[in-house]
Amino acid sequence: MFGVIPEASRATEQRLRVAVDSSPSGLLMTDARGGIVLVNREIERLFGYPREELLGKSVDTLVPERFRQGHGGFRGTFLADPKVRAMGAGRDLYGLRKDGTEVPVEIGLTPVVTDEGMFVLASIVDISPRKKAEDERHRLEEDLRQAQKLEAVGTLAGGIAHDFNNILFGIVGYAELIGRAGSPADARADLDELLKAATRGKELVERIMVFSRRQPAERRPLEIGATIAEAAKLLRATLPASIEVRVTVHPEAPWVLGDATSIHQILMNLGTNSAHAMPHGGLLDILVEPRYVRDSVVRRHPGLHEGPYVVLVVRDTGGGMDAGVRSRAFEPFFTTKPKGSGTGLGLSMVHTIVEAHEGVIDLASEPGRGTSVTCFFPVLPASAAEEQREAGVAPRGHGERVLLVDDEPTLARMNKRRLEALGYVVVAETDPERALETFRSRPAEHDVVITDYLMPRLAGLDLAREVHNLRPDVPIVLLTGFMEELPDETIKAAGIRRLVNKPATMLELGQAVHAVTKGAQAAHS
Repeated sequence: MFGVIPEASRATEQRLRVAVDSSPSGLLMTDARGGIVLVNREIERLFGYPREELLGKSVDTLVPERFRQGHGGFRGTFLADPKVRAMGAGRDLYGLRKDGTEVPVEIGLTPVVTDEGMFVLASIVDISPRKKAEDERHRLEEDLRQAQKLEAVGTLAGGIAHDFNNILFGIVGYAELIGRAGSPADARADLDELLKAATRGKELVERIMVFSRRQPAERRPLEIGATIAEAAKLLRATLPASIEVRVTVHPEAPWVLGDATSIHQILMNLGTNSAHAMPHGGLLDILVEPRYVRDSVVRRHPGLHEGPYVVLVVRDTGGGMDAGVRSRAFEPFFTTKPKGSGTGLGLSMVHTIVEAHEGVIDLASEPGRGTSVTCFFPVLPASAAEEQREAGVAPRGHGERVLLVDDEPTLARMNKRRLEALGYVVVAETDPERALETFRSRPAEHDVVITDYLMPRLAGLDLAREVHNLRPDVPIVLLTGFMEELPDETIKAAGIRRLVNKPATMLELGQAVHAVTKGAQAAHS
């Protein structure tokens, strides 16, 4: 069974048999032609062959076909200079099991010279557990490298967001001031469009900052019909003229709790997908309407419950999808587009965004009959939507005294004019240290302090602490274009009552100041 061992006694052969079979390593011996003359139990287990089936076969039986061509040459080189060595140093070696699968192995070769000629004893170790551990280590190292890259990109994104927010802040503020100055009707319409573009830029920066801080986007009461109508204008400009875009927004479409930039992203992704499905032109139908979801629909979509929803429907007259494509449409990286024409992330991102809005997405498509995607969004209660509509006018002040601190002269002048237009008395400072001296010399003369966050020599948070120590009752508003997450207790300890993200509109700034100066307003009335 082990072959014939020349001049070995029966007792010696028995001891050798036990030693070979007891070895934790696979032991395999071949003759000079590569024929197998000896195997142990570990070889049987490792390769799945009974030893009787292996004895007499070529060792190439256990070599994957992709390595066989070079294996004969390597064996010849070894026999020309036989010595103990590791086989394939620096290379990954694999053995071929009986079932056709491959196993990573480590092989040591030892020449054995007998009266019958040269034999080669191979020690073969299954290194699958080690390879698995190495692969896991490499994966973790790659994850760490990716995390470090994302952290670096996030830091960069946060810095860019801060600078960009300051620019947008000036655009928004001065556009509002021009609009309040009684501009001609045409100019006012242009200013409205400018403000819309700047607001969209602001929301885009917020998304960048969400990425840099790894936080979910903040959802607010949102008039989804108006948001979709605005996004459709941008979408129409990006599509070829051969595609007709038809937008229908129901006048009583309810409000939702949502993120406007995310809703924009939904429509842009769905619209772009539809355009790719209509290379020779067609109709893209966009619909926003209220819909009462009944039990029959709920049974088909477990994520829904019976009640009112607002739906976004995007339909096209493209080629449609068969059942196989339809079942995989929302998988990340799945795409039917040619290589280099798409990432396969569009529908996956839409699905993720809709779920983040506690909604459900439904896909209907058939070959030759186009595609229809319906996004269901929970309706915001009517009372909350009405509060949001009523909150659309900036509340006026009554002569409250404001100390405004911003190291950007343009922004300091702009916000001074805005607050004065709302009825406040404003002292604006661009040097935070001088602002602190101003407050220290006359602490009772200020009803509220508004400070930027990032400033040279004295940061906004440090200024707030100094002001709070001098007069704990004075409310402080912190303006920020970029800020690392601060614990609530840190903010409260500095006397900060409100955080306002740049670029704040006059409405947002006015609401913040009004909220923190209610007591002072009562005193002035």
